[in-house]
Amino acid sequence: MKKVLFTTLLASYAGLVLAQGIVANNAWARFSVPGMSSSGVFMDLDNHSGKDDVLLSASTPVAMSSEIHETVEVNGVMKMRPLAHGLPLPAGQVTQLQPGKMHIMLMGLKKPLTKGTTIPVRLTFRYAKPVTLNVPVSIAPATQTDATMPEHSHMHH
Repeated sequence: MKKVLFTTLLASYAGLVLAQGIVANNAWARFSVPGMSSSGVFMDLDNHSGKDDVLLSASTPVAMSSEIHETVEVNGVMKMRPLAHGLPLPAGQVTQLQPGKMHIMLMGLKKPLTKGTTIPVRLTFRYAKPVTLNVPVSIAPATQTDATMPEHSHMHH
């Protein structure tokens, strides 16, 4: 049994190294209620590619549009603004998308995002191939238990 477990872990690790891409962990989207026209998507993007990359865009069929945003303080007031050239993902580093900081803004929601459901979110990078995640809708960040479930919030590229 130990040999099988070790072999499985080794194969998983080798797959990660061989993929040399972007790994998304702890992805979640904030729930919304009727009348809300926007929401946010958050995650940790770990760049294993060996070279700097850029998250250029994100899209989902549940919203009319989406933008990569940062929250900045301007004259004592917090404001969100789109990152026109995308979000830099330095090689070997984790870039966190969090409420009140960098995030993916969903605008023009076609229907409320219901807690306990998932939404597809397609990420497009400068160099890495585009990927689609099934992102859980939640009130708060995904738990570590959720992050270990590939179908919910973890993707290798």
